[in-house]
Amino acid sequence: MAEFAHDKAPEPAGPSGPGLNLSIAQSRQLLETVSAYVLRFHQDLAAGAYPASYVDDSLDVAAYSDGLRVSKELREDDVPTAPTDLEPLLDTLFGPAMTNGTMHPHPGFMAHIPSGGLLQSAVADFVAASVNRFAGVWIAAPGFQQIERNVIRWYCSMLGYDEGSFGYLTTGGSIANLMALVCARRHHERISPALRTPRMYVSGEGHFSISKAARTVGLPAASITTITTTASHTLDVDELIATIESDRVAGLSPMCVVATAGTTNSGAIDDLDRIGAYCEANDIWFHVDACFGGFFRITTRGKAALAGIERADSIAVDAHKSLFLPHGNSALLVRDRRRLADAFEVPGAAYLPGLTENEDVVDFCGLGPELSREIRGLTAWLPLKMHGIRAFEERLDATMDLAHHLAEGIRKLPGVDLVQAHPAVLPVVTFTAAADPADAGQENKDRRNARLCELICSRKNTYLTTTELPGVGLVVRACILHPRTDRTVVDRLLEDIRWSVTRLAAGPAKAWS
Repeated sequence: MAEFAHDKAPEPAGPSGPGLNLSIAQSRQLLETVSAYVLRFHQDLAAGAYPASYVDDSLDVAAYSDGLRVSKELREDDVPTAPTDLEPLLDTLFGPAMTNGTMHPHPGFMAHIPSGGLLQSAVADFVAASVNRFAGVWIAAPGFQQIERNVIRWYCSMLGYDEGSFGYLTTGGSIANLMALVCARRHHERISPALRTPRMYVSGEGHFSISKAARTVGLPAASITTITTTASHTLDVDELIATIESDRVAGLSPMCVVATAGTTNSGAIDDLDRIGAYCEANDIWFHVDACFGGFFRITTRGKAALAGIERADSIAVDAHKSLFLPHGNSALLVRDRRRLADAFEVPGAAYLPGLTENEDVVDFCGLGPELSREIRGLTAWLPLKMHGIRAFEERLDATMDLAHHLAEGIRKLPGVDLVQAHPAVLPVVTFTAAADPADAGQENKDRRNARLCELICSRKNTYLTTTELPGVGLVVRACILHPRTDRTVVDRLLEDIRWSVTRLAAGPAKAWS
């Protein structure tokens, strides 16, 4: 470890003293202590010391009461006035603050769309926050800005965009989708300056953030048209085209079509090539919400399934999903960089000298809604540079293989029905309890499947959720997208499903004993 001259300087007050500045020695002790806690957490996690979730979906009153009690212990309304030693604070973070809720870093976490949270990325995030460089304009931190630019260009390449494309790193897919609709609205204003009612089209399986973003950019609810889905849960393109043509005749102005590359419910991927071709021919902004499935394009199977995504005017991607980064790592990518500048350019500001129009450099304040922003690119840059893209491709391929293994295992289990014959590409598997003659009506079937999910989760090895699929009803859903999930974890889930089906067949009196 490098030695610092500051080690020999007089030490200011430490963590428990009134001063804020730490000496190098005190800083080293702080980092070593925190590192020890973090490493012990990951060691315990790997050893199975944590459950996949502390949430008891059986609605067990004692468990929920205990959870509320922990929350009350953490609640502090008064601003602290006296200093506190570091280790008790870390004990709080890794104790009562940690041991409740859902455990996203657990390899058995298969609810929603898991976020792996690579430690390498956390280290990069620490570096970014430690150096605390301003990332709103190029002149403030050219080196770090160049790294962020590199990451965006890598993302564009992964998604099939050519030269001229660019993007903006965001904290989540919701913000990326919002920015996309700002770009779409700006484009619509330019090509349709007359006050005509704009229309946006999205499938019934589209993410709720799309409608939320539409409201935020000022589109009334009547402007949002929901297109039904096919039996495979993809957007019905024939209905989409017929609806748009009908709207044109009625004097309405199609502004944007939003397709989904990986629905949350089932992992379905819309026909991106056909939708993109139609939008190109009719000058309609084409946005793809690829927050789930986008980076699967770096695999052979994913590239085939996502054919046509390069036609999109904009793409939202979540690196904290299919690149396994910690939460808060997403991006909006655009086929034409000028679209971002057109939507978010900075008006005249005398206190911001040095803004440039040189495309070799980037003033991010002119490509997105923020001025003050942290350095975001390092979180992806460090693991991508450390491991190379091939390691990520192999890991994504492994998640698809594990999903197929899970689906085939469920197919062989008595008392449970696989909803999807197999995962099409993305690693989502849905299933239900086998039909019971005593459970007449959809409500009873849904209740039975909810109970099945609760039983599986009660084993604490995995955490699944339920969702609703059109034409099917309530289903149990597993999504395998975690770099530490392996065949052992999946086989344990299959055993938990078998156990849960047996308990379910025993009736309510036995199921919870």
